[in-house]
Amino acid sequence: MAYQVFVSHTKDDVEFCNMFDVACARVGVKAFRSEFETIEIPQWKTIKEAMENSIAMFLLVGKQLVAHQASPSPNWKYTQNWIAYETGLACQAGIDVWVFCDNVEINFPVPYFNNYEVWGVSTKKQVEFLKGILNRYNSGQTFPVPTWDRNTKCPHENCRIEFNLHSTLAPGKVIKCPQCLGDMIYKKGFLYSES
Repeated sequence: MAYQVFVSHTKDDVEFCNMFDVACARVGVKAFRSEFETIEIPQWKTIKEAMENSIAMFLLVGKQLVAHQASPSPNWKYTQNWIAYETGLACQAGIDVWVFCDNVEINFPVPYFNNYEVWGVSTKKQVEFLKGILNRYNSGQTFPVPTWDRNTKCPHENCRIEFNLHSTLAPGKVIKCPQCLGDMIYKKGFLYSES
């Protein structure tokens, strides 16, 4: 049985989305991307059904999505509303929510997530990592918090979200928390290792 993952994104991040789709196809996981699906009115109903049929949600944060946040375009508000709706549905369904960045710093809050990857799929090693995750989903596995040695926690009192960090960070590396956008400083670094 092939599992489905739900992909939340902006269609403007064409290359990032296509690389994700190729990884899904190579391991036999169906990726639900709304622009390639038949969406009947009301759209929210099709999105809800797709989320209910998915084992995980991947929010693909690419260069264009980050650029939209800084623009005055009304299209960003539309995209932002859909992202919030889709994340809420995933949380309600109890499925894994990934924030998967394409080597960009996130600049808008994500209300819920439990897995975070900051480097994207720009190298062969990163594509293989993504395929490994998708293969695990295809065999019915999930990535709840905490998972192995990947667990981390936002240090900010107004946030404190716990999640699995799937990236290796050099000592002193600073990343943004996707929920509160506060700086998370890894003074000793963070070593991600395959288990």
